[in-house]
Amino acid sequence: MTGSSPQLRRLGAELRRLREAAGLTQTQVGDAIGRRHTTMVNWEHGNTKISETDLVRLLAELRAPAEVRKGLEQLRAESRHGAGQWAVYGLPEWLRPLVSFEEDASEIRTFEPVLVPGLLQTEDYARAIHDAGRHKVAPEFVDRWVQARMQRQQRLTGPNPLHLHAIIAEATLRLAVGSPEVLADQLDHLLDQSKSANITIQVLTATHDGYGGIATNFTLLHFANPEIDPPMCYFDGPLGGHMISDAGDVATMDGMFGDLRRMALAPGESREMLARVLHELREENDHG
Repeated sequence: MTGSSPQLRRLGAELRRLREAAGLTQTQVGDAIGRRHTTMVNWEHGNTKISETDLVRLLAELRAPAEVRKGLEQLRAESRHGAGQWAVYGLPEWLRPLVSFEEDASEIRTFEPVLVPGLLQTEDYARAIHDAGRHKVAPEFVDRWVQARMQRQQRLTGPNPLHLHAIIAEATLRLAVGSPEVLADQLDHLLDQSKSANITIQVLTATHDGYGGIATNFTLLHFANPEIDPPMCYFDGPLGGHMISDAGDVATMDGMFGDLRRMALAPGESREMLARVLHELREENDHG
């Protein structure tokens, strides 16, 4: 999408969601604010920028709540990422694009060398991570950030669930997060989730030396119509996260995921490893 950006795509998606929630067509809204149908299409697809005046008129026509209007006006200016429905959770600006794009994604492919992917975390595991990561989240925000993570997981269920393909390093399964009970419950949850038709989990064993050059997590987001919504990539670190929309860079990351998928254990073998590590952990706890 030439000239587009994560901000414009997010703004367009939020405008489309507001319009659909109001039960209006693009033509109806366009007629009401004096804009052509093609203009509405381009705004909602993030193909063209919308002026401040047009956005104010459009949000008024859609009867958007004041809090949502403020977030989308910030998003339009491309100086800040809009809050959307996630404003209540107090999420940081660098994370908001990811959680918004998750809502529209049809498939997510993710690699995690250290932690269990957020979409597969239990509440206690997520809380332990947030409690430990005080450089990223203040104590007063922990509860809301954990709630947001649980809310995001609803994309994995329902009539049109997200397809998730997660590759997890073996070290992740053994990293002490929270208490031994928290980790055991998390491994048990992974085993249960791996049986879902729309979730694929693969484990990359510690003895495999082919992924030494891939030392960071990353997430690829694919959409139902790639011509309108090309795939995107996200990764984060100690100072926050970054969305990547450049087609060449995204293709490179997709190729890396393909390499990791071939290196990792097959889904059935991965379930066996999960069960084995869980058994070892429970044995240690029983004899500890």
